[in-house]
Amino acid sequence: MRAREQLIGAALLAAATYFGVLRIAEAKCDEAVGSVGILLDEKEREELEAFRRLQVQLGRLGQAPLADRLEELRLKRELWVAPGLGPGRWAAYVEALSLVRRIYIRRTALLNPRRHLYPVDPADVPLGHQTAFAWLGLGGAMRHELAHRDGALEEAEAYRVELAWYEEVRQSAFVTGLEGEERATWDWALESAVASARKAADRAS
Repeated sequence: MRAREQLIGAALLAAATYFGVLRIAEAKCDEAVGSVGILLDEKEREELEAFRRLQVQLGRLGQAPLADRLEELRLKRELWVAPGLGPGRWAAYVEALSLVRRIYIRRTALLNPRRHLYPVDPADVPLGHQTAFAWLGLGGAMRHELAHRDGALEEAEAYRVELAWYEEVRQSAFVTGLEGEERATWDWALESAVASARKAADRAS
């Protein structure tokens, strides 16, 4: 009987230790993005609706597999919203103590990608251009952070994945099927997204 009690006690201690370390890992993740994270689940209606809009947009761009992958991560509790993530970042991948892995999306970027990118509307960029560029920026950021989540340790490697993603979008049926002003809008947005990613990759290296 005493041996059994000792085993139960050891199991309870191990469980308490594990969950204690898990709480520490979660706190480290939140600390890395500047605020307590918000789990992207059904309780967060506004954020989840915004995420659904992103999924629809990704599908429109021929990126349904990416939308599905993000949904898988959401269901695994790996997709979070970060209200405190700085304005210079769309999203961030954080891992702590080999226990917690999360992709955080800046809340403003998720709810309104265009406003995240352009806090003040520039006089020389039409609204349609702003919107297309913003969706590409958010989609590219998610592909970038997913690359980190899947093992890309260096920023240069993640940027290569992101740049390849823009080329996939450029070759999508959606973009290649556009004509006239719409095609010019998305061509400009893609060129701008690629230029921004290359510039960021140069800074990172």
